[in-house]
Amino acid sequence: MNGIDKIADKIAEDARQETDAILANAEAESTAITDKFAALAREESAKILSSGQERAEEIRRRAASAATQEGKQQLLATKQNMITRAFDMALQHIRSLPEKDYTALLVRLAADAAASGNEELILSLKDRESLGKAVQDGANKLLSDKGVDAKLSLSAETGSFNGGLLLKAGDVEVNCTFEAILRLAKEDLTFEIASALFS
Repeated sequence: MNGIDKIADKIAEDARQETDAILANAEAESTAITDKFAALAREESAKILSSGQERAEEIRRRAASAATQEGKQQLLATKQNMITRAFDMALQHIRSLPEKDYTALLVRLAADAAASGNEELILSLKDRESLGKAVQDGANKLLSDKGVDAKLSLSAETGSFNGGLLLKAGDVEVNCTFEAILRLAKEDLTFEIASALFS
């Protein structure tokens, strides 16, 4: 082998070694870059997953809160409906009292509400026709027994209410209808009724 061949072989060997070194270095850099981006991808993936889980948890919390609130509103509406029904049933019970007891109730209402004893009694058409005179006489008797100069009169006017009565003196009316009495009682007794119904 002559000198030129040796030089050519040496150059080729050096070039191979340099190429191998460059390839090894490029492969190492490529692996490092791949590893770096794989780590970044895992990190970003974990962040996205965590953020997604947090958003999902927040959505779940909001949905649970909304469902709880809706449930409370429905429960409250049900309770209010049941309280209203309890008062409706009380009104039905009063209206279905035996005539003697119902008349006695109207007599007591009239006598208790009379301020002067000279008021007019306004009853519903049905009550005026069937009980008017008995209520007037009974209330006047109760007032007389208390020492009041009792002159309650039965009005020709009738009311469009469902039981009870109005006492009228001039422009002043005292509302003793069952609806008015139960409405006032409802305001005062709602808490107690709710406790009895729902405890």
